[in-house]
Amino acid sequence: MSSLQDRLKEQARFCKAALIQRVSRTVTGILKVLDQHNIFGRNVIVIGTNAMYAYEAAAGVFFDSPMMSTKYVDILWDTRRKLTLVKDSDDNPDGLLDIIRKADRSFEAVRSGDFRAVNRDGYMVDIIKPLPKKIMEKEPMRIGGPGDLEAVEIRNLHWLISSPKFSQIVIGDDGMPAPMIVPDPRAFALHKFWLSSQDDRESVKKQRDRGQAIAVGKLVVEHLSQYRFDASELRMFPLEVFQKAIELFDRSL
Repeated sequence: MSSLQDRLKEQARFCKAALIQRVSRTVTGILKVLDQHNIFGRNVIVIGTNAMYAYEAAAGVFFDSPMMSTKYVDILWDTRRKLTLVKDSDDNPDGLLDIIRKADRSFEAVRSGDFRAVNRDGYMVDIIKPLPKKIMEKEPMRIGGPGDLEAVEIRNLHWLISSPKFSQIVIGDDGMPAPMIVPDPRAFALHKFWLSSQDDRESVKKQRDRGQAIAVGKLVVEHLSQYRFDASELRMFPLEVFQKAIELFDRSL
């Protein structure tokens, strides 16, 4: 173990020298503890801007820095899958807030019952889940007990929940590796395109969504040839969304 740790430190120095340390160490710390508690990829995945680090690492390219700027990590919770966190001592977590505190003790909920935690540096973690398909359907809102973060429900996140998962090792700004599990890059691009077309979304966010949709769509076509924009493989999305997004990607190539 000592020998492996020395090798890991050596590789971390190389990653920094090669300038491939792309992800905030706050994020990679969270990724590691989610993985250690066996809920990453099974119960929760990362979506939003941070997911793009997984796509660029797999493709061997870098997205433009302004497009990647963020102080959030969005954690999408799949409530369909059974989740059990056992708390048998003060060291064991009973919810998401406890888990992310293992990566950074300064994380605190913005307010009681909120979906967001923030650390001393202003970095935020949001827990979100799909809006139930049935209006009267009641679903759990917390992974843990009463003091845990409460997920906010957002429409059409079931598209990302239902898409295949994409796993990739990413490098933190300290040079250390971490596993990242995100939606299929094609699903990410389609969902971002849909967001960019919503009338109730802020103009600045819509422009960013559109730019990210195009960037990931082009990356899939040009660098991830094992993936194809096939309607049958992406049938979790409405056909109209799929067709309009493909038209945009084609025009951008």
